[in-house]
Amino acid sequence: MADTADTDLLNELKKSLHIPLDVTDDDSLLTDYIYSAKSYLSNACNADMSLDDRYKFIVIEIATLCYQNRGVSTSVSVKDFPYSLRCVINQLKYSY
Repeated sequence: MADTADTDLLNELKKSLHIPLDVTDDDSLLTDYIYSAKSYLSNACNADMSLDDRYKFIVIEIATLCYQNRGVSTSVSVKDFPYSLRCVINQLKYSY
């Protein structure tokens, strides 16, 4: 990962998933999920929301869902997001 913010997100994601920080087996996969979550938010909101307090929470939650549902034959879609996560995404979406 390139910068401290990305490393911090990876560490937060690993904590969320109860993966010890020194276990690096899935770091590449987790990093891909983080980048996908960032891209999703950027496209959904048509803006850079990285300075918003809710941004980190949403990125971690989306990446967690992707990791927990890996190997499932269908991809995770917005309708599969928990209601509370959809609410926060919509708040962020309509703030920008």
